[in-house]
Amino acid sequence: MPDGGVPAEFDTTLTSKVRFVAPLLVNMSERSADLLKYVGGPESFDFRTTKVEWQEDDVWNRRLVHGGLAGGATVQLVVTAAAHRYPVGTILYIPSAGEYCRVIGHADANTLTIARDIYALVAEGAVANTAEIIVAGHSMDENDDYVFRPTAIFNFPFNYPQVQQQGIQSSKRRQETALYNMRGSDLDYRALDLVAEQFVALEQTVLMGQRFAGTAATPAASGGLIFYVTTALGAQVVALGGAALTRKDIDDRLQALFYAVGADKMAKTILCSAWAKRKISSFWSSSERLGPGTTDAGVVVDRINTDFGVVEILLHTALAQNDLYLINRDQIKVGHHGQYGRPHLEDLPPSTVGPRNQKVFYSDTSIIVSGVQSMGRISGFSVVA
Repeated sequence: MPDGGVPAEFDTTLTSKVRFVAPLLVNMSERSADLLKYVGGPESFDFRTTKVEWQEDDVWNRRLVHGGLAGGATVQLVVTAAAHRYPVGTILYIPSAGEYCRVIGHADANTLTIARDIYALVAEGAVANTAEIIVAGHSMDENDDYVFRPTAIFNFPFNYPQVQQQGIQSSKRRQETALYNMRGSDLDYRALDLVAEQFVALEQTVLMGQRFAGTAATPAASGGLIFYVTTALGAQVVALGGAALTRKDIDDRLQALFYAVGADKMAKTILCSAWAKRKISSFWSSSERLGPGTTDAGVVVDRINTDFGVVEILLHTALAQNDLYLINRDQIKVGHHGQYGRPHLEDLPPSTVGPRNQKVFYSDTSIIVSGVQSMGRISGFSVVA
C-alpha cells in the first residue's frame, strides 16, 4: 500500500509505458545442413529425364559367396548369379580344410563345376556355406583352347526425382507494419526461414528418403542412404538389437568392407548421431592424462587411425540417435532436373485475388548413391549404455 499520501501508479498495464526491446531477433531453430554440404551440395549433376540411372560394373571378388559343399565327390558349387566371375581354370582354396579345387565348367549361371582336392592333399570333406573359399590362382594346360569370359555384365541402379515446393505470402499491410528487429520486410525474413528449412528437408531425403515411383495419391520420392545402404544391395549392415555400441562393432564393419572392395574403395567416413559420437570418443577416454595446473579436460575423437586407413567422423543431428553409417562421400551426389529444378526462391506476380505479395520455393532433385558395396550401417544400438 502506498504511504504518506503518495498515489498508486497511474497505469499498471503497458498501455502508456515505453517498452525496452533488445536489438536482436533470436531464432534457435536447428537448420544445419552439414551432410548436404559434405556430399557436394544439390548441384553435383543435372538431368532431364523422369528417372535417374547410373552404371556400375559387375563386382568381382576373390572371396566367393557360396552354398557350401557336401563331403565326398560333390562337384557342384552354388555361387548364385556369379558363376561368370570364375572362368574355367580358376583355382579355389578352402583354408578351413586345406583343400584346393579347380573350376572345370559351368552348370548354369549359378553353379560352378569343380574338381575337388586337385593336389591330393586332404580328404574331400564337407564345407559349410560360411567357410572361406578364396581364389588362389588360375591354371591351364599349355595346349588348351583359350577360355573366353562372358560379355561384361553391367548394373543400372536408378532413382526417382522428388519435387519440393512451398509458398509464403504477406499482406500489403503486414509488409508495411513496423516490427521490432526486422531487417527488410516480414515476407523477406520468412523467405529466408523457408529456404533454410527446405534445404534441411532435402538433406533429410539424402539420408532417409525411400524411392517411390509415385501414385495418384502419393508423389514420387527419391531414395536416400536408408534405401540403398542395405544388405540386399551389397552393403555391410548390422542391427545390434539394443546392445551397446563397441569399437569392435565399427572395426568389424570396416574389416568387412576391406574384404568386400579393398582399402582403396571402402568407406572412410562415419556419419553418426550424438550418442554414437560420444561412444566413439569414450573408446579412448582411458588415454586421457591431466598434468599439473590443467584447466581443460576431455577426449574428443574426430579421426581414427585404423588398420584400414584414416576414418573421419561426421557428427550430425540428422540421424536417428541409434544409427550410424559408414559412407563414401564421392559415391553420393545430389542433382537437379534441368535449370528450373535447381533449388531456388522466386517472386510471384502481384496477386490478382487479394492485397498480398507472394514468394515460392521450388526444387526438383534426385540422388545418386553408387557403389553401396563400399558402405555400411550399424543400427539399433543402445542410447543409454
